[in-house]
Amino acid sequence: MKKTIFPICLAISLIWPGSIQAQEEGAPYLDAVIKRFSLLKDYTVDVKVHFDIEAFKSPDMEGRLYYKAPDKMKVDSKRIFFFPREGGYFNPAAFKPENFEVNLLERLIEEERKAVRIRLIPKKARWPGQSFILTIDTERNLIRGIDTSPSGGREIKASIEYGRFGQFDLPTRIRLQLDIPSIEMDGTRFFDPSLQKAKRIRGKIEIVYSNYKVNTGLSEEIFQEKERALKKD
Repeated sequence: MKKTIFPICLAISLIWPGSIQAQEEGAPYLDAVIKRFSLLKDYTVDVKVHFDIEAFKSPDMEGRLYYKAPDKMKVDSKRIFFFPREGGYFNPAAFKPENFEVNLLERLIEEERKAVRIRLIPKKARWPGQSFILTIDTERNLIRGIDTSPSGGREIKASIEYGRFGQFDLPTRIRLQLDIPSIEMDGTRFFDPSLQKAKRIRGKIEIVYSNYKVNTGLSEEIFQEKERALKKD
């Protein structure tokens, strides 16, 4: 607990209004991002994943990713495919404002555009002890960066580049920086403790996206095979 020379009552009177103001100022930026993609119902895209990670050697992997709002995702590949679900695919509904306490941290200029950094603290126990810091381009209402604070000793930072596809700006490249004890990718244990000697895994993952097809009316059947497999496990 931080020590202070001020009386407790004075400290509360100073901190409390600022906290309220930060929440009120931060929430509209997240609302604007969600609203911008409210018409995005589904997309398919080719993905290429490059790993630069200690204790894990793998050639580049290629697959096709399917997304359907609000949170269905599937990747098809002809070979074994490891994919980072956390930060690895674009899901506008992942940060619904009603699920978080939203605080404005700072306003800044990011690549010659006005931007803000906001902190998201989950209201539910889905991410215990975890919070997110988003960097949002406020001129285009796009999330440019996601920093995941430690949860179980895991830290992940994502930077996102966009391109224009129809009426939407969608990721063309996501770079992930990892500092983790282990990670599960798409239901598969990515780093098997019995095979890997390293207690922590550090490195980078780069994902390139191409050939988007947006709002084609993807069938639920595309995702059912994966759901049945998860139930069997």
